Amino acid sequence: MTNIPNTAPPEAYGKDSDEWSIRVLLPAARLEHFIVRKQAVEPLSTIAVIDTETTGTDPARDQIIDLAYVILRVDAVGDIIDVIAARQALCDPGMPIPSRVRLLTGLTDADLRGKSIDLDLVEQDFGQVDVFIAHNAAFDLSFLRHLLPCTTGSAWACSLSDFDWLADAQLDGRALGHLLYQIGFYNSGHRALADVISLIHLLAYPLPTGQPVLGALLANAARRSFRVEATRAPFDTRSILKARGYRWDARHKVWCIEVSEQNLDAEILWIERHVTPFGPAPRVTPITWHQRHR
Repeated sequence: MTNIPNTAPPEAYGKDSDEWSIRVLLPAARLEHFIVRKQAVEPLSTIAVIDTETTGTDPARDQIIDLAYVILRVDAVGDIIDVIAARQALCDPGMPIPSRVRLLTGLTDADLRGKSIDLDLVEQDFGQVDVFIAHNAAFDLSFLRHLLPCTTGSAWACSLSDFDWLADAQLDGRALGHLLYQIGFYNSGHRALADVISLIHLLAYPLPTGQPVLGALLANAARRSFRVEATRAPFDTRSILKARGYRWDARHKVWCIEVSEQNLDAEILWIERHVTPFGPAPRVTPITWHQRHR
């Protein structure tokens, strides 16, 4: 027998034992395992869980090389009633894959050579979708709107920013793989379909209320919010704006934040007191999931 030295931190052991506390992770489940056999709660909706792998992060220059999506029929609670379609397609970018992308995805130039996405099929599938879901929707949407303009005005929900994993699910962190580990699963590889299936595991995860994450995510994303712009904010207020959560919109050259309807009046008052006490008034724009993440 080989003796393993006791080099693990104390938290790796059971409370009253010298034995290691071991957690077993299960491989990702098959899609059909997520179907809930029950009387569906009306109304039903059609959801597309989607992911892209790309040659880089700039949608104006880089391209999608791996596109995957699973289309689900979901009831009003957020339970998955049926799996309508599961697709994955590779696309030749017409250039060598950057080394970091190759290391991340495992895809090679040979894997992609001559491959293309059947856009007619994808558009046909997307024509039945009520809401798209992605983990970091702003990234995927920025690429998809170039490839498939039909996605631009669609309703989108982001599992990264439209749901509070810590407060509502008692899961720390936001990275997809890390969240998946915490609910007891693992997935091999960083490919688009693997990431979609990983995300479906998280969307089906039951909250303490019994509702799946998917139901809470859709409810959050469906609520109207407001973009508040600190119009003509003085340069020396940038530090307090950043500390409050404002971000710099380089395209429109303005500091902005997105707030809920119940926090709107307080946000306007804060700007008028601390940023532009002598005007102008902040610009306020209502946002729905048809405009968010653009």
